[in-house]
Amino acid sequence: MKNFLGVLGGMGPLATADFLSKLVENTSAQTDQAHIPVLLYGDCTIPDRTQSILGKGASPLPKLLEGIRFLSQAGVGAICIPCNSAHRWYEEMVAASAVPVFHIVKASAEQVHKKNPDVKTVGVLSTFGTHQMGMYRSTLKDMGFAVLTPTDEEFERLVSPGIALIKANKLPDAEVVFAEAAALLVARGAEIIILGCTEIPIGMRQQCKANPLQFVDSTDALALSVAAFFA
Repeated sequence: MKNFLGVLGGMGPLATADFLSKLVENTSAQTDQAHIPVLLYGDCTIPDRTQSILGKGASPLPKLLEGIRFLSQAGVGAICIPCNSAHRWYEEMVAASAVPVFHIVKASAEQVHKKNPDVKTVGVLSTFGTHQMGMYRSTLKDMGFAVLTPTDEEFERLVSPGIALIKANKLPDAEVVFAEAAALLVARGAEIIILGCTEIPIGMRQQCKANPLQFVDSTDALALSVAAFFA
């Protein structure tokens, strides 16, 4: 199964389905047989990553490691996790894996340069947990970018409720709040915005389609990285 991609998903289920769709879209293939074989471990019972990061819930690490070990022992060629917040435990997952594990934050940051090499200021929309970890902030600053993120009030009023709306499958309502959150970052000087939560792109499909150069979809960035690896 070395030609298989292992996917540790379920965080949330709709985000995993979105990743699989984007993987197909980003793979250069003319037949079924030319696509990347996938082994999906979709565990939607993994504890909430943001709640754990904020010290308000159980750690997802034991469940994450169960998934990593299952996929690794199955003999896949590489593993990806279409959830940004889960990368809080990236090093532990890498240590438990016998195969390469893609890093969604690095894949997303690299897409900024590819979309617009002249960009100086990058906005990031993510879960509050990912924001608190500072993964995007540190990665982007190391690459020479200025970084803008929502205020705590904007997370509480717009971003976190928007993510909850995606989980509840209320996509049109999520589109409204994410549009406002993105507009506020642009007003403060963001030239491009990373959608650093795999559920946010689902609620911003119309905006991403209308302004493809203004947004980096972290789900799409991960799919592009995977497709290049297996090409």
